[in-house]
Amino acid sequence: MATTESEKRIKIDQLRPGIFIRLQASWFEHPFLFNSLKIKNLGQIEALKKAGITEVFYIPQKSDSLPLPLNEPQGKASPPPKPATPPQEDPVVKLLWQIKKDRMEKLKENQENLRKCTKDYNATVKDIPGIMEKIIGGSQEAVSNARTLIAKMAGKFINKGDSFVHLMAIKETEESIYYHSLNASVLALMLGAKAGFSPSEMRDLGLGVLLHDIGKSRIDNKVLKKVEPLSKAEQNLIRLHPQYGVEIVAKSNDFPKNAAMIILQHHEQCDGSGYPQHRTREKISKLARVANIVNVYDNLCNNIDPAKAMNPYQALSYMYSRCKKGLDLELLTLFIRSLGVYPPGTVVMLSNGIIALIVSVNPQNPMKPSLMLYDPDIPKNEAVAVEMEDLMDLTVEKSLRFEDLPAEVCDYFNYSGKANYFVEQVKEGDKSA
Repeated sequence: MATTESEKRIKIDQLRPGIFIRLQASWFEHPFLFNSLKIKNLGQIEALKKAGITEVFYIPQKSDSLPLPLNEPQGKASPPPKPATPPQEDPVVKLLWQIKKDRMEKLKENQENLRKCTKDYNATVKDIPGIMEKIIGGSQEAVSNARTLIAKMAGKFINKGDSFVHLMAIKETEESIYYHSLNASVLALMLGAKAGFSPSEMRDLGLGVLLHDIGKSRIDNKVLKKVEPLSKAEQNLIRLHPQYGVEIVAKSNDFPKNAAMIILQHHEQCDGSGYPQHRTREKISKLARVANIVNVYDNLCNNIDPAKAMNPYQALSYMYSRCKKGLDLELLTLFIRSLGVYPPGTVVMLSNGIIALIVSVNPQNPMKPSLMLYDPDIPKNEAVAVEMEDLMDLTVEKSLRFEDLPAEVCDYFNYSGKANYFVEQVKEGDKSA
């Protein structure tokens, strides 16, 4: 990483508490969690010396102290630099290295879990177009397949263990409309579980949300994908899709009524401003109110016009400030708590200047999401992911807009600005200590 004009190279003997530094050494060559940190105590300085580090970059604007002059060494003379290994005779440094080692092991485990989650996601996305097309054609078997798929997903939220909602990296295709259906289903099941829905309600919720836009199959793609403002006639046409959807699933004799109600009511608003029947909150099913929330959220994040898309943090803020009248406020508040203030897909700047991507959230502890750190000195296939709870005194300074991110950051995260999710369950016996 190149030195910026605000950084100054200094000797290790010039360090003292209060100085903010950046290490040029590889993340794997020192015992600290970050390559950038503020020195808190003399023990950290000794740990740097014993890792063989002789020089660091000093960042004045983030420091509380000035470096020591070279002719005023701090305390006793420092011993000659040692190789970058944790010295057995120093319990503090040994502990730091052990913590680092544990985090590296956890990193490998998280990467493997994410790999499995991505494999399941890709397989599910691949199955959905065929299921949808057959349901549109009136296939009873396809409805059964959809119910099986949703039951499996719902089970990850219902069964014992922690369910982690992960950000998925996708490539845009002609079948992008199916990402919205799957995305909304995952989010709806997450919210339904948090709201205490029964297993049968969860299955109906997932099925209804998966098929909530199936009525759009009767509308010309030119209208559905139009970026420019729709004409009044086009708006009226699109507003027919809930009724079209109900007509399609009615071909199945045993299609759940609760799921069909979601298809019909997912655009109804609590203040009566929605469609097709202008119902108010009391006359909208609770499952449909959940569907409305996740539908609005996903459409804000993954707008058909990329210039209008919001990052997840912005979407939640917008929904809470601008959409409260139409959405169920109780469920919306629960949705925000479930995703956390900074949901997966939000790129943030940490208080130490590091850029990070929120990659997953545990609905049981949404304030402690997992972050992927941007560090060009580390290959992107080995990118460091940490839990928010490991950041100690570090905080999120601000969220960053996708369009403001340098191309190299997006490439490093393999991030297209799309917020697509899937769920991975870690059973109680599988969780790391």
